[in-house]
Amino acid sequence: MDVFLSEIPEEGLHLEGEFPPAIFELATEDPIRPAGPVHYEATIFAFEEVITVHGRLSGPFELQCGACLEYFPYEADFPHWSSELDREPDQESFDLETLVREDFLLNLPSHPRCDEYVEGRVCPKADLVEEFSDEADAPDPDSPRPNVWGALDEWKQ
Repeated sequence: MDVFLSEIPEEGLHLEGEFPPAIFELATEDPIRPAGPVHYEATIFAFEEVITVHGRLSGPFELQCGACLEYFPYEADFPHWSSELDREPDQESFDLETLVREDFLLNLPSHPRCDEYVEGRVCPKADLVEEFSDEADAPDPDSPRPNVWGALDEWKQ
């Protein structure tokens, strides 16, 4: 959806609508699955060097849990969405659909866990993930502390 800069009044242009889930063009094995149309509300301002957009983005998705790898429903809602585009010297328009697509993908959680986003859900692999991360983070109390300055002392000689 092209927005023509000449049609943006000084007080800004307000647009509202939906884009189909097909705008994301994601592979079927992607950890993000759009589950319906995405809604946008945008107020657009065009200045000499920049185009600013602010408003709200929302839409249903299915995200893959980073622990159990199962998909779970996620209702994305970004009530304080804002974005800026550098304005090219002879630019006449910009594609709002592309901007909405990119900003949705950037704002979705990057490593979600189903038990963090679905009320009452217990991730079947949460114990394994926590046990593994606890083991990896815990230092061995019986091992001597490494001499971090030893390498520098050797190099100096």
